[in-house]
Amino acid sequence: MNCFTCERHLSAYIDDELPAQSRRELETHLDECPRCRAEFEAHQIAWETAHQVRAEAAPDGLWEAISSHLKKPVESTRLDDLALMLRGLAAQVQDLQRSVDELRQDQDSAAEPEPLREGIRVRANPFAPGQRRESSIERLRQSS
Repeated sequence: MNCFTCERHLSAYIDDELPAQSRRELETHLDECPRCRAEFEAHQIAWETAHQVRAEAAPDGLWEAISSHLKKPVESTRLDDLALMLRGLAAQVQDLQRSVDELRQDQDSAAEPEPLREGIRVRANPFAPGQRRESSIERLRQSS
């Protein structure tokens, strides 16, 4: 099991909804991977905290206070504010790109070719990144 698959199954693991084989694979991965173990512990803490929270009634006058703020005129956003927001978005995009790169590396390192079975040929992934694929329109043009 790789980190990507592990993270996808953490909620089901915590809720005890995984089949026994998947559960054993995930537990083995958690024992070996400190990053996923930390993620699991964070999920578990959040789950436990959420189950301890009690809903209380909203205080009197809450909606009136909110609606009065909604009716106030909004200041127009200054150019400096927009530039700051743009820098923040750029940083988030970079973080997201790093996460995607890490997931791809995890997936590539965990991807093992399937063994050949008698009478069955296993093809390479036709959707692997960086490989040009013929579109169905190009195929139709060639056949006519």
